[in-house]
Amino acid sequence: MPQCGRCRTHAATCVYPERVKRKGPRTATDISDASLSTILDRLGRLEAQSTTPAPSSSPSLPIVEQNPVCIPSHAASPATSRTTPCYHDVVEVSQGVGIDVTAILKKAVDQVRDLRLRGLATSVITDTTQIPTDLAKFWIQNYFTHVSACMFLSVVDRRVIEVLPDILRLPYIHIEPPILVIYHCILYHGCVLTVSNKSSLVGVAYARACYINCLRSIPVWQNSATGTMMDFIAALSMAGVAYQYFDEDVAWTMFKHACEYCHALNLHNLDSSEFTWSNDEKCDSDHDRRGLWDAFQFDLFFRLMLNKPPVLAGSSWKVNLPWLDANSQPPPEGIEAIVFLAGSRVSLVVTRFFGLLEEHQNRPNEDLVGSTDELCNEILQVFKEWQLHDWIEDTHNEDVNFWEVAEVLLFGYTSMFFMYRKLDVLNSDSPEPLVTDADLPDCPLVVDVSRQIVQVMGRVLLRIPYVETMVFFFGTYRCYVAIACLAKSILCATNIKAHMEDIKSLDRLGNQAEVLSRGAEDIAPLVRAIQNLNTEIQQHLNAEVS
Repeated sequence: MPQCGRCRTHAATCVYPERVKRKGPRTATDISDASLSTILDRLGRLEAQSTTPAPSSSPSLPIVEQNPVCIPSHAASPATSRTTPCYHDVVEVSQGVGIDVTAILKKAVDQVRDLRLRGLATSVITDTTQIPTDLAKFWIQNYFTHVSACMFLSVVDRRVIEVLPDILRLPYIHIEPPILVIYHCILYHGCVLTVSNKSSLVGVAYARACYINCLRSIPVWQNSATGTMMDFIAALSMAGVAYQYFDEDVAWTMFKHACEYCHALNLHNLDSSEFTWSNDEKCDSDHDRRGLWDAFQFDLFFRLMLNKPPVLAGSSWKVNLPWLDANSQPPPEGIEAIVFLAGSRVSLVVTRFFGLLEEHQNRPNEDLVGSTDELCNEILQVFKEWQLHDWIEDTHNEDVNFWEVAEVLLFGYTSMFFMYRKLDVLNSDSPEPLVTDADLPDCPLVVDVSRQIVQVMGRVLLRIPYVETMVFFFGTYRCYVAIACLAKSILCATNIKAHMEDIKSLDRLGNQAEVLSRGAEDIAPLVRAIQNLNTEIQQHLNAEVS
């Protein structure tokens, strides 16, 4: 009899040569019986486990139920392959076991991001994205109307942008690559400010088409970029568009390029006595200073919310605030100057927060918490002094500056939220993104900040009811953490009826999101998660009343 080497080594009887009679083909009945037997065996084991009492000698431990993992039907990216439970898995747990609100919303946000970015690489090569000339002209006008702080108007001539739709496809017309990038970025901004699912699904397709055109213009521009002012503006514009579209990798790459150009041009020392221009491209107007301050705020944003290293903020910064110099032009009238000054003060507060982190590396966290409380109260005082809440709640104010006021409020409140988050992870191994309820900052002020964010979102969606507005909320400002924090405070409250105003705010937000999501597949997971969360809150409220 032949014998295998493993059995010969261990002096064991080898059964390898024995022939086994092949079984006949299994019938459908056999398969059904086998499956049924397996299910019955599993049920029996579960019943045995549930009826077996715990040993009396073991200490009382909290029961942690492991939730199943939802696997999307499409191939998920590494960022979305985390074992975060889906909402429908969580709500089926038994009574008394809490749901992880943050995990629910984070999973939905990841799905929205995947749906928006799915197939972009292929679309850039294969899709036809012809933008009608009339629409392009309308979007350009819309951009310059609603985005009053258009960056670097002394460098980028508005007249050139306005004639591009007519001459772009003409023969023998050459457009400089950075101008083309800026042009497509302006089209995207102008498009998303008017895209509405109520009128037509075509608008949503155009938003994606505009972003595809932005991506298409990058390779030619990068191959010819030499670090000019136009290259800096193109990189900064592309970073803003990519981040708004939920494409964080492209946004961070473009922003790093913008900072490289900024340092090479010495723009961060624009108002230094030793600064000199090396070419004819000058950037010394108040609009340009405002653009540089917006870039500085963008750097703080990446550093605070995405845990990126400082790029601009890590070096000396000598750029005066616009309109404050004696030789400068008077500031614009009305809300435009107020928005910039309030946003600049918030940026300076965030800068001081990072300074505190560096100074208090070897000091107790209690000192940091107290100092952070003071900084957050300073941000709240800025909003109160400039009456930004009163302005945004006044329905008679025009929509032209409404978006900018809302952005300042969102930037301030979101900064406060993530400042406390930074404190929580200073000396811990907690993951940087907020993926579970355990990652939410444990601070009473954070709940009130979350309440204000939800209210601002509701106000904005009433005035600017667009799908891209929702994407901007949850992609750029991570507003899902505010919803999660507010919902968690309601579900954990001993008296839910005392939170009726918060419940109404979340319910209004869910209803607004439902209306906007009709026909928009990419935001459907997030809308369903918010609606199901509101249903869960309502069930808890009904249980308390009964």
